[in-house]
Amino acid sequence: MAHAVEPLVACDFETSGHKTEYALQPWRYARGDAWPTAFTYMWDDGTVHQRGGLMPTAETLRAFFTHVRDTGATIVAWNAVFEAAWCIAMGFRDEVRCTRWLDPMLLWRHLEIEPEYDMDRSKKKSYGLKLAVAEQYPQHAGYDEQVDFHDPSPAARKVLLRYNRLDVLFTLRLAQRYIALLQQSPRQWRAAQIEARAIPFVAEANVDGMPVDLLVARHLEATLTNTAAHAQATLAEHGLTETIVRSPTKLATLLYDQWGLPVLKENVGKKTGNVSRSTDKEVLHELAFLDPRIAELRKYREALTNRTKFATGPLESRTYNGDGRTYPQAIVFGTYSGRMTYSSKQGKNKDERPIGFALHQEKRGKAFRDIIVAPPGYTLVEFDASGQEFRWMAIASNDATMMQLCLPGEDPHSFMGARIAHREYREFQTAYKSGESAAKDGRQLGKVANLSLQYRTSAKKLRVVARVDYNIPLELPESERIRSTYLQSYRGVPVYWAQQIQLTKHRGWVETLAGRRVQVVGNWDGSMGWSMGSTAINYRIQGTGADQKYLALACLHDTMVKFGVRFAWDLHDGIYFWIPDAVLKPAIAKMRHILHHLPYRQAWGLTPPVPLPWDCKIGKAWGSLREYHGD
Repeated sequence: MAHAVEPLVACDFETSGHKTEYALQPWRYARGDAWPTAFTYMWDDGTVHQRGGLMPTAETLRAFFTHVRDTGATIVAWNAVFEAAWCIAMGFRDEVRCTRWLDPMLLWRHLEIEPEYDMDRSKKKSYGLKLAVAEQYPQHAGYDEQVDFHDPSPAARKVLLRYNRLDVLFTLRLAQRYIALLQQSPRQWRAAQIEARAIPFVAEANVDGMPVDLLVARHLEATLTNTAAHAQATLAEHGLTETIVRSPTKLATLLYDQWGLPVLKENVGKKTGNVSRSTDKEVLHELAFLDPRIAELRKYREALTNRTKFATGPLESRTYNGDGRTYPQAIVFGTYSGRMTYSSKQGKNKDERPIGFALHQEKRGKAFRDIIVAPPGYTLVEFDASGQEFRWMAIASNDATMMQLCLPGEDPHSFMGARIAHREYREFQTAYKSGESAAKDGRQLGKVANLSLQYRTSAKKLRVVARVDYNIPLELPESERIRSTYLQSYRGVPVYWAQQIQLTKHRGWVETLAGRRVQVVGNWDGSMGWSMGSTAINYRIQGTGADQKYLALACLHDTMVKFGVRFAWDLHDGIYFWIPDAVLKPAIAKMRHILHHLPYRQAWGLTPPVPLPWDCKIGKAWGSLREYHGD
């Protein structure tokens, strides 16, 4: 799956719009509300092209892509998804799709990413071009000073063009540097290249956005408003208001000082060291057993949160964007594990704009997901990596029982449910398929155990997860018994834990099965609320899941181009696509075949010892997808 990257050509846009914020919204180009103000590209021999550099047109880009096509060059761009999105917005979708891209920003992350990025947001590194220049070429730090991106005067544009050229120069130099460093580890370099194949499709999704069903969204908003209003009315006489429920500090005062409830958990600020009384969902779940008012409070807070994130959010973005769509922006390598995340806002504080919604946190219910519908002439198709993390744990741990449960006809969650219930597995599996209530509940408990305990979760934490997230009334003794049952069932898993921690301590980094790495240093005792031991265990599995989906997109590339399939979004274990109705069946058949036969040996040097199948669902609305078997 690796490929030669020479020659390289670096490029960079500067943009503006009728409102300055529109400069970062390439989907507004078609309406004339945003436009490029400068465009420069530079070859790896130092040759610079600024033909039509100011106010570049379609002809400028056509000449650029002709050069790229004729030379077989790889385009490098800092935050390449944004640059590719502008090319697509200006009419060069096919050219973007058929060109290889590399993003030095992502290559830098492959070299330096540490788990603190997710664990402690105060340590988040920007990985911006200006920071990279300041670190690698400190004599040029601050070269962006005195640049006005929106002033159309000749003097300002001259400064802008010079700045644009420097952006391209440093992008090219840093790309060459990071490529050379990554090539010292062929597996790591290959993983970065496979990930980069997703850039054109992610850019396309960010430009296209998602249609929002106005009536469905308004109905959801009204339903959640009514739910919140009913709960608040019930609690009004007890002093509860929306202001209080939205403020953890004020809510703590109400619960503990006015209502006299016991403090079950305290939080210690990482920066200040200040101690606060927790009002999180775990605490409220337990307090509900002591005071019936808490159940209504939980309902009230959940309705308010869900309304803001998943009803009002999409509606506000639909209105702001002005075209019936929401534009949550996909971020490649958005978490330290490599998975994508989504940004719902642009800007901060008074400059914040609601371009999208919290897609990566979307609720599973039909009422929530039916807000997103397929564009006219397309069907939404989900391909889901079946039992993804369980299967990768089976492979990583080489546990014989786990691998047996990955074979066709097996059901790992029924197996674990049967073990917990002291029932025979096949009898339990039959009972579950027949709809037996006890078997259904038992399988759910088995699922919770399988998904939670493979990451060294304690019995205490398992109890919390079961009670709070799945509403299973699990007590600690039973949780301890379930954890013991899990360890006895999958004896290879604790061996994997120990070996993985030992290896990671020795190396100073942990690697996915595909070769993606994360640096792991210090804090092995969990004194900061998390530990590197957990990272050593979890990352190899979760990161491999991310790599599997990047590999899927890379292998689907030609088929997507052939059938006009568009990447829609990535979430959990699934990848979503917009497929033209006219080619729906043949496109799905081809894509499914490719996914079932991904070239793991060629790409990663791994021959999976168990099947790695993908499930398929289709529909016109996200919440109404149905299983598709080719009929």
